[in-house]
Amino acid sequence: MLIAHRGDTVRQQANTIAAFEAAHGLGACAIHTEIQFSASGTPWCHHAPNLQVPGGKPVAIDRLRDGDLRGFGLNTLADVVDWASRHRHLDWFVEVDHAQMERMGVENTIGRVARLIRPESDSFALVSTDIRSLRMARNLGCHQVALKVESVAQSLSVGVLTLAPDYLLIQDSQVDCPELPPGPWQWVVFEINSAEEAVRWRRRGAHHILTGNLALLMRSREASDVYGF
Repeated sequence: MLIAHRGDTVRQQANTIAAFEAAHGLGACAIHTEIQFSASGTPWCHHAPNLQVPGGKPVAIDRLRDGDLRGFGLNTLADVVDWASRHRHLDWFVEVDHAQMERMGVENTIGRVARLIRPESDSFALVSTDIRSLRMARNLGCHQVALKVESVAQSLSVGVLTLAPDYLLIQDSQVDCPELPPGPWQWVVFEINSAEEAVRWRRRGAHHILTGNLALLMRSREASDVYGF
């Protein structure tokens, strides 16, 4: 499947419900978003720990209250889960940054996210680079977990094999072998933004691709043939 990275960012502000609705309108099968926490401890959809304030310096999201963040047009993870509950044919990948967990504590961070996505856990996969956090998410009722790895060799480690995540995410430039090795997971390669690359990665063993150019790939007959959208 094609996973829309942060929604349709060509026409809408990234990581907002407007971007997710636009991606859905283009025919996305799944959507990937990232989480940052406010000073109130609320998870918000945003790709970076800082916000660019018009005419000013970047401000750390974890220093802003929820009311302040509403003024920037952002959406909470709770907003997204509510919207997703009315669009059940979409799959979701929710990424929590390791630095966030170090600041807030793994239990606190994963606990807050898990409570929100658990009612829709068949549609949501929690994404992390941290194996311990994904084990915890499963124990808290998250049915699907996705591990982001830095190399193909890491996928063969005891920790990864024991976890047996539902998905493995890897950047295209970090794949140093002709084909992705099979396992009990599905491979997601990012970020792929051309039809030619999409087709090539399918031949190399990718089950899904994460793209920032959804509109282009949705128009490609070649990509449609190999990913079945």
